Amino acid sequence: MAEIPHNERTYPYNIMEPTDVEVDGDIYTIYRAKFSSLHDLYKYLKSNPKINRKVFSRLHSEDGSRDFAGVPYEEALEELTGPPRGEFGNFLRLSGALEDDAMGYVQEYVTVKSPGGGNIDVPSYVSGSPLCFTITRSVYKPKFITVNIALSYYWGTTKEQVLNRAIIIAALVNAFENAGYVVEVNAFEVSREGNEIIDIDVNIKGDTETFNKASLYKSLCYVEFLRRLLFRVLETLSVERDWESGYGQTCTEEFVRKLRGFDDSDIFFDQPKAMGIKGFEEIEYDFEPVLEHLNLRDIIDVDKVVKDFNDEVKTLRKTIR
Repeated sequence: MAEIPHNERTYPYNIMEPTDVEVDGDIYTIYRAKFSSLHDLYKYLKSNPKINRKVFSRLHSEDGSRDFAGVPYEEALEELTGPPRGEFGNFLRLSGALEDDAMGYVQEYVTVKSPGGGNIDVPSYVSGSPLCFTITRSVYKPKFITVNIALSYYWGTTKEQVLNRAIIIAALVNAFENAGYVVEVNAFEVSREGNEIIDIDVNIKGDTETFNKASLYKSLCYVEFLRRLLFRVLETLSVERDWESGYGQTCTEEFVRKLRGFDDSDIFFDQPKAMGIKGFEEIEYDFEPVLEHLNLRDIIDVDKVVKDFNDEVKTLRKTIR
C-alpha cells in the first residue's frame, strides 16, 4: 500500500509540517511549501523528493498535454536555471511601458537653518547666531507597498490570459519602483480541496532586493510553471484528500487575504478571470479592468501606456508557447 511521503522531515527548510488553521469559523489542514528563489525550487525538485503515491497514482505534472501544460516537465525544470526563452527583451520593454511618474512621488519638506538665503529667522539674528536664515528643502521619502500574486488559476485559463496578466503585473511593479516606492513581491499558490489547503510560496523579490524580471517572466509567463512545476510540488506534499482529480480549486482573494492576514492596502493580483483579463490581442482591453479592480484607473492613462506595444505583445505571445 502506498504511503504518505512526509517530505517535511527530509526537507524542513522547504516543506513545513501540516498545521490546522481557522478561516471564517472553519478548520482546515494547511500544507505549506516555501522556496527562497527559483533556484531553491529547482534544487528541491531536482533532488527527486518522494511522490505522494497514496493520492497521486497519475502525475499531471508529467502527462499533461503540451498544449495545456506547456513544455515537458524535465525541460520546464531545467529552464528554471537557464536564460529566459522567447522574446524576453520584448517583455522588458513592455514592463517599462508606464511613465516614470505614473504613480507620483511621495515627498515631504523640512525647514533647516542656514548662514544665508531663504527667510531671516529673527530670534537667531537677534542672538547673533551665524545660522540666522531658514530654507525649505524637499526630502525624498520612500513608501512601502506589497504586491501579492496568485500563481494558480482555473483549468480553463488560456496562455493569452496568463501572458497579458504577467505583462500588466510587471509594468505596474516597475512603475511603483520608478515612482519611489519600495516594493515587496509575494508570489504563491493557495488552493483548496475540501478541508485541506496547500500554500506554496515562491520568492521573486523581497523589499530589499532588486526586481528580478527574469524570475517574474518565468513564473508568470510560462504556463508550465504552474501546470508542471507547482503541480509536482503538490504531488510531493503529504495531502490525503482526492487532489488528483483536479489538483484543487484556486482560493478566492477574500479567502487568501484572511488566511495570510494581508493588509487592506496590499495589492492583490488574482487569477486572470477574477480580474477581467480575457487575453485580448490588444492588451489595453485587459489593462482597463485590472486598473478598475485595483482602484488605479484615475492614476494611470492606459492609452499612453500600451498604444505602441500591441505588436510586441503579439510577438511575445508567439514565442513563449
